[in-house]
Amino acid sequence: MPIPYELISTSTVGATAVSSIDFTSISSTYTDLLVVHSLRTTLTGGPYHFDDCALRFNGDTGNNYNRLVLRTREGSTGSGQNISSSFIVLYESDAADATANSFGSGQVYITNYASAEHKSVDVMGGSESNNATQVQYGFASGLWKSTSAITSIKLYSQNGANFVQYSSASLYGIKKA
Repeated sequence: MPIPYELISTSTVGATAVSSIDFTSISSTYTDLLVVHSLRTTLTGGPYHFDDCALRFNGDTGNNYNRLVLRTREGSTGSGQNISSSFIVLYESDAADATANSFGSGQVYITNYASAEHKSVDVMGGSESNNATQVQYGFASGLWKSTSAITSIKLYSQNGANFVQYSSASLYGIKKA
């Protein structure tokens, strides 16, 4: 039986760049949530053509997140973990130095977001600059150590860059039978 995905909201950046993409007033009528994104930022001058992005729930900026990551970046692989972080890694965004009009894309799956338990998060995504040597792909698992229902989600650049025109994210609610 197919899982019914219901579009809750889509946010697309207009002509003026923005510091974050936010979903607010998320109702508790679903079982799980899915965020699908296509992102590009204003970050310049870095050693890579990507911008490390992140997400937070309910405005929580404390060290209440665990994360485990696995990624490949321009031919090298890496992994890491942090059991006291202030965000969940979000893969990934193209930066301003990437090939023009290219965007990083990915998705975030959040289980049991309205429960009174800690929230499990699975992330996957990638960026490429239309060049086989300038690619990044990653997977992350995370945990938000809160028993509060998720009512808002914030996507942002860890480097303080802004999302540019046509960056977008969609939030879906999932009802399991």
